[in-house]
Amino acid sequence: MVGTFQALGVFLLAMLPGALYVWAFERQAGGWGLSLSDRLLRFIGTSAIFQAVGAPISYVLYGDYVRTGQVARGAALPWWLWALVIAYVVVPTACGHVVGHGTRRRRPWALKVTGPSPAPRAWDHLFGREGLTGWIRLRMKDGGWIVGAYAQSDAGGLRSYAAGYPEDQDLFLIETAECDPETGAFIVDQQGAPRLRGISVLVRWEEVAYLEFISA
Repeated sequence: MVGTFQALGVFLLAMLPGALYVWAFERQAGGWGLSLSDRLLRFIGTSAIFQAVGAPISYVLYGDYVRTGQVARGAALPWWLWALVIAYVVVPTACGHVVGHGTRRRRPWALKVTGPSPAPRAWDHLFGREGLTGWIRLRMKDGGWIVGAYAQSDAGGLRSYAAGYPEDQDLFLIETAECDPETGAFIVDQQGAPRLRGISVLVRWEEVAYLEFISA
C-alpha cells in the first residue's frame, strides 16, 4: 500500500507543472479545455515537456541527494534546493500566464505554441480578444434589431462583456443606439454620429438569429 501511495504521489507531482500551466493559461485566455479528458491530455503533454527540459537537473539531484541517502537520513540540504522547489511551481505558472496573455492579444509567437485555432468556438475567437471595441448589430429571431457598443464606460468602469466557454453564450452591451426597425441601419444625428439611447442590454444567444461586428 505504501508503494501505491508513493507512486500516486510521484504521478501527481509529475503532473503538477502541466496543471499549473493550463490553469494560468486559462485564467488569461479563458476556460478553453473542451472536456476533462482534453484537459488531462494537456496536463500530461505540458508536464512531459517541462519534465524533459528539467530531466538533467532531476538526474543530478537524484544522484547527489536521494541515492546517497541524504534525504532519507534527514540531512540538511543547501538553501538553493528550496529555490528549485519554488521554481518548479513558478516557472510553469509564469509560462502559462505569458502564453495565455499572448493568445488573448493574438500574438504570432503565442499561436505557434497553441496552434492557429486555440479558441473552441468562433464566439470565443471574437470576444476573447483583449481590448476588443466596436459596434454589434444583432438580428433577433423575432425579427427585431439591436445595435449596441462593445466598449467600456467612461464612468464607473462598467464594460461590455461576453460569456466565454464553456458557459452559455450571452452578451452584455454597455450602450445601445437607435436603428431602423426594418434594416437595422444606424439612425444618426446631425453630425453623423449614432444616436445613443443611454440604455444597456443583456441578450441571450438563443434569442439571436445572427450577429454583425463592426470594428471601431
